[in-house]
Amino acid sequence: MAGRVIAIDGPAASGKSSVSRGVANDLGWLFVSSGHFYRAIAWGILRDQVGTESTASWVAGRKLSLLKETGGISLLLDGENATPHLTKAEVASKVSVIAAVPDVRDFINARLRALAVDHDLVMEGRDIGSVVFPESPWKFYLDASPEERARRRTREGAVDSVTERDRLDSTRSTAPLTIAPGATVIDTTHLNLQQVIAAVLSHLSGLKDS
Repeated sequence: MAGRVIAIDGPAASGKSSVSRGVANDLGWLFVSSGHFYRAIAWGILRDQVGTESTASWVAGRKLSLLKETGGISLLLDGENATPHLTKAEVASKVSVIAAVPDVRDFINARLRALAVDHDLVMEGRDIGSVVFPESPWKFYLDASPEERARRRTREGAVDSVTERDRLDSTRSTAPLTIAPGATVIDTTHLNLQQVIAAVLSHLSGLKDS
């Protein structure tokens, strides 16, 4: 791993995506959401009408590549831009199911790790600090009360249940949602976005100028 990685994990609607993007902007690093990778695969499974029993063999034959753009990246699945489809409700409903498939996780983790060869990253997800980059010295876990997270999802117009997402993510046998050893835990329930970004940055002194 030639690049440096700041790992920011947490459950749904804990604020990790917005916080990670803000931290990346402040540092001038590349922001990556691992969830976008899983959504791209979920979209592909729906597109190709892949059955559960065929998921492992199907994902092995996929080509998932990146298109760097101003402010971030787009994901190309088999040469087709998956990014416009990532927020669809049917894609969101499929994510936790396909994320429990070990072959899917191995496929995506290999591509996330490859990014760190050439880039300094702020990466958010559910197992970045515990599984994907456990060696990173900069690990954070953001959380908030279930009630606050449900309110945030409603404001975002999301239709999925944080309770069900929590259950699926925390009980899957492969890489369950957990606090990585050594991670700094930040409760975002009563903090606004800028306050959480500032809290993370306070633990990263020196990185901006290095």
